[in-house]
Amino acid sequence: MRLGDRTAEAYVLLGSTVFLWAAPFFAAGGGYSRITGFKAAVYAALTFLFLLSALDLPRFSGFFRAPERVLTAAWLLFCLLSALCSPWQRTAFLGGSRKEGFLQLGLYGMSFLLLSLRRPRRRVLLLAFAAGIFFLEVYSLIQLRGYDPLGLYPPGMGWADANLRYAGSYLGTVGNAGQTGAVLTAAAALFFLLILEKGGRSWFLLPLLLLTAWILSETELTAPLPALGAAAFLSLFLCKTLEKLCAWFCVSSLLAAVLLHRFLAPSAGLLLAAMALGAWAFLRLGPGQRPVRLWSLCLGVGLLCLALLFFLTYRGWYTPLLEGRDLLRGQVREEMGSGRVFIWKQVLSKAWEHPFLGTGPDTLALRELTPYSYFSGDAGRTVTLSIDAAHNEVLQTLICCGLPAALCHLGLFVCAAIRFFREKDGRRACAGGAMAYAVQAMFGISMCASAPVFWVLLALSIPEGGGQAAKAQHTDEPK
Repeated sequence: MRLGDRTAEAYVLLGSTVFLWAAPFFAAGGGYSRITGFKAAVYAALTFLFLLSALDLPRFSGFFRAPERVLTAAWLLFCLLSALCSPWQRTAFLGGSRKEGFLQLGLYGMSFLLLSLRRPRRRVLLLAFAAGIFFLEVYSLIQLRGYDPLGLYPPGMGWADANLRYAGSYLGTVGNAGQTGAVLTAAAALFFLLILEKGGRSWFLLPLLLLTAWILSETELTAPLPALGAAAFLSLFLCKTLEKLCAWFCVSSLLAAVLLHRFLAPSAGLLLAAMALGAWAFLRLGPGQRPVRLWSLCLGVGLLCLALLFFLTYRGWYTPLLEGRDLLRGQVREEMGSGRVFIWKQVLSKAWEHPFLGTGPDTLALRELTPYSYFSGDAGRTVTLSIDAAHNEVLQTLICCGLPAALCHLGLFVCAAIRFFREKDGRRACAGGAMAYAVQAMFGISMCASAPVFWVLLALSIPEGGGQAAKAQHTDEPK
């Protein structure tokens, strides 16, 4: 293993520990009030040291074989031009309150390009990431139960006081609950696909997958639901044997029962658990390997029809499902998605004022969009929020860096989906995690606390050389 490959391993290992599980380091320095700046500083230090290892990188003729690298290079170029032409150059380069200026975006892109050229031991990195997620979730569970041993919340407050006694909501060692949800969404998709791809060697990840789903459900975040639903549904069509199909049915049923337990009737949860048990029993006692392409296709179409029927006839209390039902019926309201429809309209109306290069990275808060107001039943008053993020990473890039950069950003998300279908084993699982992050990013915010997970997983999904032909040239590539 080359020195650069060892450096890549160390970079991801430190990211899974020091960066992801960094709460003890900033607990004494202000807790969540300073977490964004702290995370940005730690990420910058780790990435800068990693980029120094590029000095030993030999000439690499296959750089342009991976479309992700080309798109990333173009994305960086357009973001740089946007920052140079920005009327707020200081903010465009250094970032605003979210620390997402060009310097931060440059670290994302350069670390991805370098990591995608290295050949670290993927299994070691994935196990380290799983361990980091486990510690993150343990502390999140402690906070969900009302405790805060590290003193991250304001004095005398906790998770239950989010958006009531203090602004925003925070959980775990990532920071903002939405950022924690983004990391856990990518992790859940990764664990789900590793279980399917590796079979018996990865079933130990099932408890961690279910714990991840439980925490996502407790946070009542909406974005993880379509992201994990898409990853699970699309993976159904990759099941080529009866054994994999049964494993998919088992894991998917358990995942659905845990992820949706807050608004499913107990009987429905027990039914899903019974279905998972039946699939597991059939998997252990059934006939074994058989081609099941037609079965997978029929099951996928059937599940899609049932999901549509469920949405169209839903009469429960869970707001995201009610809004999904109304969207299928063509009823769109500005307050949908916690005001995201209102925000997206505002962003699109302003984006075309500077369509090609925007006004610079992380300058949305300076564009003077109409604030969003809503009545909070918990607070008993009308709350007015200024708009400093598009709550959609592609739209954020569109309004800040222009249409060309937004198309490159969207292209990276599409590439993650293509890798998901083209690659195998660990690379497919990494692509699936990146794809799940991309889906939730359509409703979320890019910040240094969570965005590096996407870039690392996308880089690990690319074989050396960038394409399928690389497999024949590097048969000794670590899995």
